[in-house]
Amino acid sequence: MKKIKYAIVYLNIEPNYAKLHNLPVKLPILAEDFYKAKNENKIPLDIIIRGLEAQINVKKDEYYSSYLVYHYYEMFKQLMNKEDFELAYKYLLKAKEILHDYRFHFYSGLYYAKLGNEEIAELELKQSISEKKDFAYGYFELGNLMYFRKIYDEAVDYYIKAIESDKEFSLAYLKIGDIFAENGRYEQAIENYFKVIKLDSQFIPVYQRLGVIYNQLERYKDAYLIHKKALEIDRNNYEIYYNNSYSLSKLGRHLDAIKNLEKALTIKETDFILHELSLEYKNIGEFIKAINAEEKALKLSSDENKNLIYLTLLKLYTIIEDEENVIKNYNKLKNTDLQIPSKSLLMFFYLSKGDIENTEKILSKLNKEGLFLSLPLRLDKIDTYLEKLESYTDLAVEKALLESFDDDGMIDAKILSEKLSKNGLKGEYIGWLKEPLDKTSKLKPLGLKVIINALYLSGFNYGLSERVESTLSKYLWKDNYGLAFSKVLLRYYQNRVFGEQSNLENFIEEIIEEIKDLNYKFSKIISEYETYILDFDSILESNMKTFEDALYIFLSAMRFDLSIEEIENQKFKNEEVKDLIMFVAKLNRL
Repeated sequence: MKKIKYAIVYLNIEPNYAKLHNLPVKLPILAEDFYKAKNENKIPLDIIIRGLEAQINVKKDEYYSSYLVYHYYEMFKQLMNKEDFELAYKYLLKAKEILHDYRFHFYSGLYYAKLGNEEIAELELKQSISEKKDFAYGYFELGNLMYFRKIYDEAVDYYIKAIESDKEFSLAYLKIGDIFAENGRYEQAIENYFKVIKLDSQFIPVYQRLGVIYNQLERYKDAYLIHKKALEIDRNNYEIYYNNSYSLSKLGRHLDAIKNLEKALTIKETDFILHELSLEYKNIGEFIKAINAEEKALKLSSDENKNLIYLTLLKLYTIIEDEENVIKNYNKLKNTDLQIPSKSLLMFFYLSKGDIENTEKILSKLNKEGLFLSLPLRLDKIDTYLEKLESYTDLAVEKALLESFDDDGMIDAKILSEKLSKNGLKGEYIGWLKEPLDKTSKLKPLGLKVIINALYLSGFNYGLSERVESTLSKYLWKDNYGLAFSKVLLRYYQNRVFGEQSNLENFIEEIIEEIKDLNYKFSKIISEYETYILDFDSILESNMKTFEDALYIFLSAMRFDLSIEEIENQKFKNEEVKDLIMFVAKLNRL
């Protein structure tokens, strides 16, 4: 009896499935593979190849040979992805033995490119397009090879030829966009990216690229709109949520930025997302949440990122006045490149506690670095300065504030609202204090006197000044411009109280990056302040309807440096304007 070499059965393939996976409708399968193939949702590639090889060995057939060559190349691609280059090359040669056409040279080009032999890769790819003139993928991979070698002009030429061969070749437009983006030609990059969207509106990577470019160009609203479209397509892409949080933060929408970061973390927990979330929590005065996020980030971070996280933790623990953790994080940084800012925070911590001896020890080292040169003189007369700051307060607001602190040293906004009303203060802002935090941001700078008085009462306590500013601005104005403006007031207060006394230009240089992170529009006004300086008559007549108005007045007051007497002898159309001007003048004369 003749020995049976193969036992082949034919699996009937549903025509649509066969077309989708490039299979014959009657697929030859080895008998030992039949039951496995029949029960799989997708027939494994090795089973397909064994069956087709058996079929060809039994009887050479051009019909089945074409399928076998195709699946040899599919196996080649799988093995290349697994970096099993030796076995991949064997399948390349198997395909060549059956049919030596343009595909062999194309995949050989990919093989040699992966191995780093760029010259042979180029020759093979060029051979593939010489054998098939309209082979879009051949031109595309030549473009990729030139892109990798940074021969950008030739890369673009090949990508264009890919498009000429296939008008629907969206990936070529994407790569042209990448080349323009890499070379700072952003408008041309954007133009090509939108061509991709026109061809494939569901392709998420192009939205990611557009979002990054818009953020780089400081077109944050455009970035937000692109991210919004991307999230309508894919709600499980953590990078889109992360990038969108950046755009929202620059637009001053910090509560929305937090929601995006929190969503990103449900998809993928990383140190950089946790770190950004910590900073956003800090911006709205949620210091415990900020610490929890940063501590998680520390556990996940690489060594190169740890010091930045230690510094953030040191600042947060300084703000909440947690001595054990202040010392712990300071010790991590005291011999690093961040030792100067960490010394400053440790000095602020001891000063906040009223520990003048330790404050002066650290301050003497900071003085040698040219920092806080006027502070030693202030510490010698600290009681006098504290009395002067207290004398600046409005008694009705002061009393309401002092009666509104809870057991944890935080302000209870609802109690504050009641106390302000009880003490005879009126205004729309008093009701704002009772509203939930997710209410729409307030765009009117009402209630300034509450924050100003809270800062006066914080005295030389760095942590307290940070806590009251963040908490009150959050409860009063919820989000957006109010948070940025209150941060300007805080930094000005700290600058004056701790003896820096920076002029307008230096003060702007010190705060500009922080304000840029809080609200890009505000940072633009600050950086171009000369354009917005008002004359004194305009200030007297100002209604200060917006936070932009308040910023113009603040910058103008810094420029004019008016005396307290000059302000008191003038009639202001708006009392909030007077409070703001007086805040600047009093701190200048502390």
